[in-house]
Amino acid sequence: MINDVPVQERKNFTLSSKPDNTEDTYSKAPVSQFAQNLLSKMGFQEGQPIGKNSQKSSALLKPIEFLSRGDREGLGVNPMKTYRYAGEKEKQESDKFQDVVILSGKYKKMKGVKLEVIKTQGQSDTYLIELKSNGEKIKIAADQVVEAKFYKEEKSRSRSKSKSQKQLKWITSGIVVKVKNKHYQGGKFYNKNISISDVQDEYTFSALGSHGELIEDLKEKDVKVTLPKKGGRVCIVKGEFKGELGQFVEKKEKKIVLVKLENGRLFEFEKKSVCRLI
Repeated sequence: MINDVPVQERKNFTLSSKPDNTEDTYSKAPVSQFAQNLLSKMGFQEGQPIGKNSQKSSALLKPIEFLSRGDREGLGVNPMKTYRYAGEKEKQESDKFQDVVILSGKYKKMKGVKLEVIKTQGQSDTYLIELKSNGEKIKIAADQVVEAKFYKEEKSRSRSKSKSQKQLKWITSGIVVKVKNKHYQGGKFYNKNISISDVQDEYTFSALGSHGELIEDLKEKDVKVTLPKKGGRVCIVKGEFKGELGQFVEKKEKKIVLVKLENGRLFEFEKKSVCRLI
């Protein structure tokens, strides 16, 4: 169009200066047709292979479609498996947010919630688990996890064989205690703080050492409560207010501490009734 206008007159040229440029004109040449015309000038014919090797049997009949990748997935990553049958996606969705127990490894016997099922082509499924004790999110192989309801059934059967064990009186998950048994594991943990990671049932608990060591065979009598610095978070582990959370204020006497509960009220407690939170 512009080529039909003399060079000296092009500065004054506008679309409206061509009397034959009506809406009808543009409707007769849609964008799709414009692109098709460009391709045909480059040798493209509908239904014929494309590319410089169009005569070979391996030539493409259809263009390569763009497949988007997930967050942080770079070149060379194996794409997620496609769902093999109708309803598989719904099944995967229903597997989320289940209570589970970890069977082996660093987090053995710890409880968590299944947040996501990660499927990767050519590999076993992996679960994204949020631990109930501290909210940490971990990835773990599916065969290392079991639904909590099945684990509890197994535990209840084994527990009936060992009624001689004493029930836990004050241990609860999420607190920091100090090992007072000098002979436990040759004194390796004596007088050191450990974190109660999980309480499996009314008889047993597991803990983590300062370097992440899994501790499973301690008894309640082997540990004692610890206190935080002033202003630190605590849990009431004995008495009328058992289970209440609060803030450590100060030591009043040798065996008495002052705690401000979450409702804002101040109370005095025996030192052995209050324990530091993780």
